[in-house]
Amino acid sequence: MLLLSPSSSHRSYQSTNDRHISKTEEISFKDDGDDDGFIDDDFAWTPEEEVQVLSILDKYLMMFILIMTFVLNMDRTNISNAMSDNLALDLNITNDDVNTSISVYHFVFTIFTLPSNAVSKAVGAHLWIPILMSSWAAVTWAHALIYDFRGFLTVRVLIAITEAGFIPACLGYMSSWYKTNELATRLAWFWGAQALASAVSGLISFGVFRMRGIYGLEGWKWLFIIDGIATHIVGLIAFFYLPASPAHTEGGLRGQDGWLTKRQIRIAILRITRDDAAKKDHDKPISRADVYQAITDINLWTHLLITFIGNMPALPINTYLPTIIKDVGFSTTTANLLTAPSHIIGLVFSILIARSSDKHGNIVFHALIGSIWGLIGFSLLEILPDSIGKWPLYAAALFTASSPSWHGMQIAWMASNISPIGKRTLALAAVIGAANINGVPGSQIYGVSDAPRYRHGNKINMLLHATTILLFLYQRTKYDLINKWRAYQWRQMTDFQKKVYNIEHEAQGNNRLDFKYRL
Repeated sequence: MLLLSPSSSHRSYQSTNDRHISKTEEISFKDDGDDDGFIDDDFAWTPEEEVQVLSILDKYLMMFILIMTFVLNMDRTNISNAMSDNLALDLNITNDDVNTSISVYHFVFTIFTLPSNAVSKAVGAHLWIPILMSSWAAVTWAHALIYDFRGFLTVRVLIAITEAGFIPACLGYMSSWYKTNELATRLAWFWGAQALASAVSGLISFGVFRMRGIYGLEGWKWLFIIDGIATHIVGLIAFFYLPASPAHTEGGLRGQDGWLTKRQIRIAILRITRDDAAKKDHDKPISRADVYQAITDINLWTHLLITFIGNMPALPINTYLPTIIKDVGFSTTTANLLTAPSHIIGLVFSILIARSSDKHGNIVFHALIGSIWGLIGFSLLEILPDSIGKWPLYAAALFTASSPSWHGMQIAWMASNISPIGKRTLALAAVIGAANINGVPGSQIYGVSDAPRYRHGNKINMLLHATTILLFLYQRTKYDLINKWRAYQWRQMTDFQKKVYNIEHEAQGNNRLDFKYRL
């Protein structure tokens, strides 16, 4: 299947983690007291066996994760479709009021994102994720009960609180099942499913908005009701479907025999810990040292800045795309229908680029494609005259909104360069927070006074893309120089000094001299 991309450099008999020069520590696993579940560092398997295990994980686990993130984004993006169905007019508010609610949503979302992975570790991601889904499902259909700005703002705050922990929990959950060089493609699918959800939401709204008046409800209220019910169904299934770990895939909706044999369980666990020794501590609680290391890591802050600035231009164009299309002369239903191709195009290119990144490396050079694409698109929107016809303007807006996402690749890149595991867990939550707090300024880029062409906003988006390109190149260059300096320092040490260093600096993670940053 498309998700399957095992490493061609797989070596089943030793560590594939090239970020550590030192020997990977011995790994062991105990399956609830079952002696057959014990695994030592001598266990070996063939590349064909790993391919089979990876295929099983993609088929049974990843596909359901994609379904869950699909319904998440159905709920997150329906606000843009609702705006084109006169949500503001029905609630007697302005588009600026909607922008304010979007800013509040992203601010609250970010606050509740930060502690999410700590809660997920305590509760278990396989339980925390369904709890979150059931919670925001109720808030989604509760949009049908609002009649003014106060009610609208209330449900937007509540949905931010309940949705905030989902993505960080999923990222931590996925990292315990997949290797470093497998994550970029799967994260591209993860965000690609969200793009597909946006497209489907536009298609669904085409028909749902015609339900306006049924039982006295507006069409956009019916959209929230339908999305909420769909999320409730998937969330309920998730309670009985998501496994806690590769050793516990039996039972519930997974079947009595589970997904994996005992040998495949060993392969599923050891291939992860041998790829990245830090993951053997995946279940360790977050410590104060982890928090301190995360806060003081300049490289992490650079990744957060890339996320904050680089993802910001997508918010205004995606939020206002149905409105922009409508304002050039298309009907409301047609405008929503015409947004669908942008999500499909973005999905296809995002996955193709991520797969190439997993295969060939050089994440930054692949990520730059999306930023350059967006820069060209906003430049087109800026230079096209006001007298341009509706179809050429639609084509320019479609091209801009179709910009492939590098978000998944950047997260995989960041995660591979952050250690130990507690610090990485905090980083995964922080990067999702950065991707959402940018909605506070991002929601103000396209203002009412700048409509309908939003020329001032387009100039801001062009500057943001240019800045992102420079930050990507800066971070890669910095990692490359640090790797060369560390390799030189390591070569100057005797074997005895290296052993002493390994003992004294065991907990320093990516600050160690023998940690090699992935480029």
